[in-house]
Amino acid sequence: MIVRCVANTGEALPVMSRDSGRGFDADTEFPVSIGGSYAVFAMTVFLGIAWYYILDDDGNPWPTWAPSTLFEVNDGSLPPSWQVGYFRFSREDQYPILSFPEWARDHQFYERLVAGDNEAVRTFAQRRREVESFQT
Repeated sequence: MIVRCVANTGEALPVMSRDSGRGFDADTEFPVSIGGSYAVFAMTVFLGIAWYYILDDDGNPWPTWAPSTLFEVNDGSLPPSWQVGYFRFSREDQYPILSFPEWARDHQFYERLVAGDNEAVRTFAQRRREVESFQT
């Protein structure tokens, strides 16, 4: 899935999805470039909208999330290996995830990836190649 950035501030968020307590209000600036294209490595739902995990302009070697309202979909195709997972940490903290199997099945995959766990980093590198080469 490839998305193109059409906005990069919280102004693009629906009012119901703005939550200054969580750091998302109209003044929030997201590290994405208008006109830039980004491969999507996972999707979730938060504050009533879809969020895409992308390699943003901050340069981190792991994907970070950005609200889908900042983007338009250029290529909506998904690799055939992708799966849906659902993580329940508590009544207030649960969410779906759509991604490659290692992430969709393991609620600690992302934390391990960010921490630099060798296995998670290798898996992401492999899945990154898959996602970036997959287009219809």
